[in-house]
Amino acid sequence: MSVLEMTTFTVTPQSTPAMLAARPAMLDAFRADRRGFVSARLVRLDETTWLDLVEWTDDAAWDESRAKGANRPEIAAFFATIAAVTAADRGLRYDDGADGPRTVRTVAYGPEPSQVGELYLPDGDGPFPVVVVVHGGYWAAMWDRRQITDVVDDLVGRGYAVWNVEYRRIGEPGGGWPGTFLDVAAAVDALDGLDPALDTGRVVLLGHSAGGHLATWAAHRAALPAEAPGSHPRIEPVGLVSLGAPLDLRAAEAEAFGSALADPDAAPPKDAPDSARPEAWPVVAGLVGAGIVPLLVGARADGRPDRHAWTSPTELAPAGVPVLAVHGTADEAVPAEWSRRYVDKVIADGGTARYVEVEGGTHFDVVHPSHPVWATVTGWIDEVVAAPRRDLP
Repeated sequence: MSVLEMTTFTVTPQSTPAMLAARPAMLDAFRADRRGFVSARLVRLDETTWLDLVEWTDDAAWDESRAKGANRPEIAAFFATIAAVTAADRGLRYDDGADGPRTVRTVAYGPEPSQVGELYLPDGDGPFPVVVVVHGGYWAAMWDRRQITDVVDDLVGRGYAVWNVEYRRIGEPGGGWPGTFLDVAAAVDALDGLDPALDTGRVVLLGHSAGGHLATWAAHRAALPAEAPGSHPRIEPVGLVSLGAPLDLRAAEAEAFGSALADPDAAPPKDAPDSARPEAWPVVAGLVGAGIVPLLVGARADGRPDRHAWTSPTELAPAGVPVLAVHGTADEAVPAEWSRRYVDKVIADGGTARYVEVEGGTHFDVVHPSHPVWATVTGWIDEVVAAPRRDLP
């Protein structure tokens, strides 16, 4: 189970600015040096007292971190500002769901801080069908998996196990080509043996925005050539749900998709979540130039056409996986045409695909469980997992 470290400490008013200034570098050092570090949040209780909430994947990770102490200059600089630690404790993490708290198990599928997923199990003994959820955010480090927890909670309440995955993103070490793709592949494959309550023969991939692109790519992994990153999957899905996703990377590159990230002050799409890591903005803004797709695939289409052939859903070989693609007509972030184009290709290739266009729907309407289209999404998932299982090799 995920473990929350709860540390209360005091800082004099004179040292508070130095403490706050030292914290970003300290957190970067934790991400680089501490196995199992997930996230941290600082709460000011009064003028001199602070509460630090740090999440670890497991008890052993916290114990290992405590044993290391202030072993790096950035960590030592932060702790030097603290007058006294007044309390330190740990507890299991629970997330509030619509019908009560849910136990969350955070699992590392790799050694890097972003190579983690959160496993939610519904009530009962299982085995449960699984929905792998992949969050969006321009494949960039500013946004993380917490933005899609409303979807996670709704699916768990419907009896699904949910594996909400994180992955390395542009603006952090290893993000982009090929790390982002390798991470999503590894996260999906991590379901193999993850928990006996999971029915890994009934796995649906679901992603929103950039996460919808990655989920779609992951659904095609079995059709990738051997030399492509992510080929030879251990888990093959029985269905794919793409929500407001950029499924034509060649068109996205041509239209400089993501170039707005060069301006941190640009107006976000309606209902966009706050940035989880605002410190990543300057890094991404300095990289993005005329669009983010070349950063994702490591090259422009005219220089390495094979990269688009391996990563752009409209160019991938048939996957044989049933598809539901949902897109709003008022999506101000991703053109609906890119989803329509992908569905048309799946059907032309002899596959099964359904396209649902939400009249007046925005980029984030399609991931609001309260929106009428969500009933269409969950009904489709119910049908897919209830269908006879495929005989997997």
